Amino acid sequence: MQIVQSIIAKAQKFKRYGIAVLFVALIFQIPFPQPKATISNSQLPTVKATTETAPQIQSFTQASVATQAQTQNQDQTQENTSPLIADFFGQKTPESLATAIVKSKENFITTRPTYSASLQVIKKNEDIIRQKAQQYSVPADVAIGVGLLENGGSETAQSKAGALGVFQLMPSTARNLGLTVNATVDQRRNPEMNIDAGMRYLRSNYQRFGDWGLATWAYHAGEGNVAKAVQLYFKEQTHVSLAGLSNIDQMKNYLDYYHTTVYDILSSVAVRNFTNRLHDDSAAYPYKVLATADLFKN
Repeated sequence: MQIVQSIIAKAQKFKRYGIAVLFVALIFQIPFPQPKATISNSQLPTVKATTETAPQIQSFTQASVATQAQTQNQDQTQENTSPLIADFFGQKTPESLATAIVKSKENFITTRPTYSASLQVIKKNEDIIRQKAQQYSVPADVAIGVGLLENGGSETAQSKAGALGVFQLMPSTARNLGLTVNATVDQRRNPEMNIDAGMRYLRSNYQRFGDWGLATWAYHAGEGNVAKAVQLYFKEQTHVSLAGLSNIDQMKNYLDYYHTTVYDILSSVAVRNFTNRLHDDSAAYPYKVLATADLFKN
């Protein structure tokens, strides 16, 4: 170390301290600190962009309060809207349009002369309806909606066409579902048996079409008319002639492959021409069921 100090002292006299340090480092192999590596912009980590902005102080003007109230009403409407909207209308139909169509049917339902009486019938039998719907894997909104829409104001109401009971079963339909209907005994008058048969009929329609929108429509229009509408739709859209009810698997496969909904079918020109001849606003029935289910919730 005395040698090193001597060299440094001499170098300082000549103001060459840097050369002296270099000379000592070379002799005694003293490592120098390495300079920091230069990093290019391309090597920098990407910072994720954010759209968040600083919260603004809300101005409680009349306009802002009105806007907030409108937003709350829209949120409430979405909460009250049936989750079956997507099943009936599909992903291609804007939710706002689907909701508007359903809401437009509420006035027709609430102005029916038997609406209040029918509402009481469904409330009285609600537990049984929900129990049977769960038993047969029928959506609760479909069960409640069909029951309230079909009911004629009492548990034994009978239509001009001959449909009877809570779920307005026709004699032939009831017999096919195992109920006794003759001149002396009519099991459709038994509310629980009527409801049970109604749920089984809805379930059989779903197994036939694989779609709750079409199954709901078939409860009113009949499976034969719905199958005919499906045939007309695919003839118009794909130029394929389906066999209808004589080949249920083929029909279900086409409906599933093309993600076809009851809204798609009822929007077809060919199908509208067909349903217009039914003379009972049949094409609006699925939407009325959804509207009725929403009304019941409220």
